[in-house]
Amino acid sequence: MRDNSVMKNLLYTLFFALGLLQIQNVQAQSAYDVHPNPSDTIGVEDSYDTPAHGEIINVSNSPVTIRWVRTEVYLTDNITTAVCDPVTCWFPGINDRTFQLMPDSFGQLTVHFYNSGYDPGQGGSGIVHLKLTNLDNPSDTMTAIYTFSTPTGTNDLPASNVKLFPNPTTDFFTLEKAEDVASMRIFALDGRIMARFDVSPDNTYSIGHLPVGNYVLSFEDKNGQLFQAVEINKR
Repeated sequence: MRDNSVMKNLLYTLFFALGLLQIQNVQAQSAYDVHPNPSDTIGVEDSYDTPAHGEIINVSNSPVTIRWVRTEVYLTDNITTAVCDPVTCWFPGINDRTFQLMPDSFGQLTVHFYNSGYDPGQGGSGIVHLKLTNLDNPSDTMTAIYTFSTPTGTNDLPASNVKLFPNPTTDFFTLEKAEDVASMRIFALDGRIMARFDVSPDNTYSIGHLPVGNYVLSFEDKNGQLFQAVEINKR
């Protein structure tokens, strides 16, 4: 009888632990997704409006209420931006709004880069950071990065396929598919440049000196042109 009691207690403990694990996995899964992320777009000098397209999808079985907050991390002087969410396209001065997505529905989440120097033709670049929060579950947050750049002259921009790991990180990061990266900048979300790097042979870079927080890492080619940006989390 005692052995049976011990066995029942062990089984109960096992099932309870498995149940907690399943609950944690459900809680860890976001109710929505953004694609592509990051979203990188290339403009032309004589174009006023260049959108970096994105889409947000409700992957849950319930309605979700999402609040976005825009931060213009880096913009050249001639560039302004505006956000289009599933509700509408907002004016450039609007930095945050809230919208609702029904189950299995989707909508746009696009950033427009407006170039005031398009006539007679002036290049520009920029990085926009969107923080998304599920107001029904505030721990369910996500960020999306949007970049814009205009090639100068006949120079084509490299493909935006650089990969960074580990992320989050504590002391260093390494790059893959970084053959076209010549230099990098690390931006705080308020636009301050926290570090600069020239490319290294082993593609490994130290950020142990930076405070804990979220940053945006920009990649520039041999001509100094921005062609991709990613968020990096320093722990």
